Amino acid sequence: MAECRSQFAEFHDNIKLKEENEILSSKRDIIIKRIKDKLPDETDYNFEVFNQGSYAMHTGIKPLDSDYDIDVGLYFDMSKDDINPVDAKKWIYNALVGHTSDVKIKTPCVTVTYAAGYHVDVTVYASNNSDGKVYLAKGKPTSKSDDKYWDESNPKNLIKEIRDHLSDKEDRKQFRRVVRYLKRWKDIKFTSVNGKPTGIALTSCVYHWLTVQRETDYFTGKTTYKDLDALINIVSNMISNFKDEYVIIDEEYQFMPRLRVYLPVEPKPELFEKMSYKQMKTFKEKLETLLEALEEAKGKTDPTDAAEILKEQFGDDFPVPEKSTTGKKAMAAAVISSSESASEER
Repeated sequence: MAECRSQFAEFHDNIKLKEENEILSSKRDIIIKRIKDKLPDETDYNFEVFNQGSYAMHTGIKPLDSDYDIDVGLYFDMSKDDINPVDAKKWIYNALVGHTSDVKIKTPCVTVTYAAGYHVDVTVYASNNSDGKVYLAKGKPTSKSDDKYWDESNPKNLIKEIRDHLSDKEDRKQFRRVVRYLKRWKDIKFTSVNGKPTGIALTSCVYHWLTVQRETDYFTGKTTYKDLDALINIVSNMISNFKDEYVIIDEEYQFMPRLRVYLPVEPKPELFEKMSYKQMKTFKEKLETLLEALEEAKGKTDPTDAAEILKEQFGDDFPVPEKSTTGKKAMAAAVISSSESASEER
C-alpha cells in the first residue's frame, strides 16, 4: 500500500507559510507604529497588540491568489459601554487612511491592502468590561444600527487552545499538518466564496475529531507519523458527524445533511451556521469524494499512481514522483517521524 510519506512531506513544505511571515511581520509593525502615532487625541485608552488568526495559531498556508494576510488584534483598555463599536473602528481607519491607497472599514475589522499582494486586518476589542469578557467591534459606517454592535469574543484563549492542542509535540505537528492539508483542499475544491467552509471551521473539526495516526517500531523505538491515515481518519469522522435534519427546501420538507462544529473556547459559536442546507449538502459530497480518493490512493502499490489521485484533490503543489525506471514499484523514502526538524514546529 502506498502511504506517500515523502510526497506529503514535500506538499506540506510547499503550502506552509515560511519567509512570507517576515514580510507580514514588517507590515504589521509599520501599521502598529502608525496607529500609535496618529490615534486622535481624544483616544486616551491604552491598548495591547497581539497577532491572531492562523498566523498566530501556526496553521497558516500560502494563499492560491497570493493575497497574503495577517490578523492583528488591539485590546483597548475600555468598556464596550464607553463608545460605539464603529466609532472605535474609525479611530483605526483615520490613523491608517493614506498609508496605502486601499484602507477600508469592514464588518469585523479595518483592512489595509498593499499593492504587492498583502493585506493586514486590524480588529478592535473592548477588554475592560464589568462582566470580565472581551468584545469585538462589529459593523461599518453604512451598516444598519442593529448591525453595529459589540460581539463577545475570546481570541487570546482561542490562539492558546489551538496552538497548544495535544500535549505531545510530534502529535501536535501532525495536527497542524492535517489542518493545512484540509485548508488547501478547501481552496482547490471551493472556487466560490459562497458555500466555502472557513479555515477556523476546518481547524475546529480537526481539533475535535482527529485521532493522531502514528506507528512505533517496538524494536528501534522509532515513531512514524502516517499523514494519509490521519486524513482518512479526520474526513471519515467529519462525514460521520453529519446529521440529517428535516427542513423546508424549495417549498417542501426533506431531509438534508448538516455538520455542526463549535469553536473550542467561549462563547463557542457554531462555525458552519452561515452555510445553507444546499451548500452543506455539497460540502458533504465533496468530503465523500475526498475520502474515496484518499482510500483509493492508499490502496495503490505504486506511489506515482497514488500521488496522481491525491494531486486531483490537493492541487499542483502535491508532488507526483516519476515512475521507477527499473520497473519496480517506487517506495517513498522520506518519513515524517519524530526526528523531524524543529522548523516543522510552526
